[in-house]
Amino acid sequence: MPKNLRHKSIKFLFFSLSLLLIIYGPFVKAYDYIDAGQIETKSESSENRIAPGEFLPISVKLINFGSLKRVDVIVDYKILNKYNEEVYSENETVAVETTASFIKRIQIPGNIDAGNYTLVSLLTYPYQEQPAVSKFSFTIEKKIGGFFTNDLILYSVIASLFVFAGLVFVYFFTGYSQRHKVVLYDYSDKPKSQIIYYQILGNIISEMRLRIGDDAIDIAKDIPDLQVNEKNGYIIDIKGAPTKIIALLISRYEKISGQRVSFSLRPKN
Repeated sequence: MPKNLRHKSIKFLFFSLSLLLIIYGPFVKAYDYIDAGQIETKSESSENRIAPGEFLPISVKLINFGSLKRVDVIVDYKILNKYNEEVYSENETVAVETTASFIKRIQIPGNIDAGNYTLVSLLTYPYQEQPAVSKFSFTIEKKIGGFFTNDLILYSVIASLFVFAGLVFVYFFTGYSQRHKVVLYDYSDKPKSQIIYYQILGNIISEMRLRIGDDAIDIAKDIPDLQVNEKNGYIIDIKGAPTKIIALLISRYEKISGQRVSFSLRPKN
C-alpha cells in the first residue's frame, strides 16, 4: 500500500473513533451510572394530618440504581394545593449507589391555609430522560390549644352531650324521686285528739300515690266528710267519723289497686 494512502487511512480511523466516542460516549457513561432509578415516598405521620408550622416527616426510598460507584442525584420536594398550584418547594442532593432510604422532614409554612395538599417528589440524575416522580396526599389543619380544630369541635360536642345527658338524668331522677316517695305532713295544728287520724290518712294517700299516681288524690276527694288538697294530698279537714273515713278510703284503694294498704304512721321502705 502506498505510504500516502496508509497515512490517510490511519487518520480516517482516528477520526471515526473520535466521532463514535462523541456520539456514544454519554450513553456508555450513563450505562455505568444508572439502571432505572426510582423514588418512593410516603408520609410518616400516623394521621396524615399536620398543622401549619409543624414538620411533615417523609419516608424516602431511592431504588434501582445499578451504578458501580456513588451517584449524586437531586430530589425536589414540592407542595401543591388543591388547584395544583405550588405553595412550597425545596431540594437536596443525595449520594446513592444501588439503594438509599432516609427520613426527610419538611417544615410546613406557618401562614399556609388549611385544606388538602399533595407532596410531589421528583428524582433527577445524570443522563436521565425524564424525572422519576412519587406523590401522596395529606391534610393541613390548624390547632387550638394543641388540638386539631376538628378534633376540638368533636370533643366539645361529645362533652356537651355527656353534660346534657347528665342534666337530663338528674332532672328525671329528681322528679322520679319526688314522685316516688311518701310525704309526711305536719298536722300538729290539728285538734290533739285527731292528729293521729290525720297522720294515718295522710300516710295512706301518700302510699297510694306511689302506686297509682295522683289518681289517689282524686279518690280521696270523693270520700264523704274528707277534705283534701287536690294538688299535694294534704288532709285539710276531717268532718265525719275518722275510723269510718279511714276504712272507706282503704277499701276503695284496695279495690282499685288489688293490693292491701298499710295505715301505719311510718311509710314502708
